[in-house]
Amino acid sequence: MENTQVLGLDDIEVQNTSLEEIDSESINLIFVGIDCSGSMYKFEPDMKKSLSEFKDAITHSKEQDEMLMARGDFSSNYTVGGYKKVSEFDIDYDADGTTVLYDIIVDGKDKLDQYMKYLRQSGMRVKAVFSIFSDGEDNGSRNSMANAAKAIQYLNDNEIVTAFISFGGQADNIAQQLGFKNILKSDGTASELRKAFNCLSKSVISTSKSVIVPVNSFFDI
Repeated sequence: MENTQVLGLDDIEVQNTSLEEIDSESINLIFVGIDCSGSMYKFEPDMKKSLSEFKDAITHSKEQDEMLMARGDFSSNYTVGGYKKVSEFDIDYDADGTTVLYDIIVDGKDKLDQYMKYLRQSGMRVKAVFSIFSDGEDNGSRNSMANAAKAIQYLNDNEIVTAFISFGGQADNIAQQLGFKNILKSDGTASELRKAFNCLSKSVISTSKSVIVPVNSFFDI
């Protein structure tokens, strides 16, 4: 079952950064979907550290003024935040519950697409990265795998970078089935967790610098 929420222009302005707050005509939208299911509980301190380092790396890049970031959390339920300046990116983390991976993909895609179209209609040049971090397969979504795969196909067709970090390797197969163009396999350890988010920050910064969107080479840094 597809859970699509169509936002009006006022809703888009309220939930995301308004046009008046954007200083550049070229914007990079970065979506980061984060698995907060119970299997990640033992990594809570390491995830908070990884998110802090991820944010710091982007904050200290020359490209940060042209980036707007949205965070999506998913466990038994999910939330998709608006696209805000890097300084507003939330680095807190709590793990509990199941994994509604398909739901976060479908809703995350919809809100990215709506805001991206809104910015382009306002005359801005926009690139985007849609990234997901997960350590396992879906076990609770209302949306089907077919809905999620359709969402990823839409993003791929529109030259939006689709990237998946598979923590512990259990989600490799599902990421491939869903059609993600870029998959980073990471061992399920604290050190590898930090390396994965370090790679994500470097890839985000590199993509923001690039004139050509690296649709199939996001993690090749």
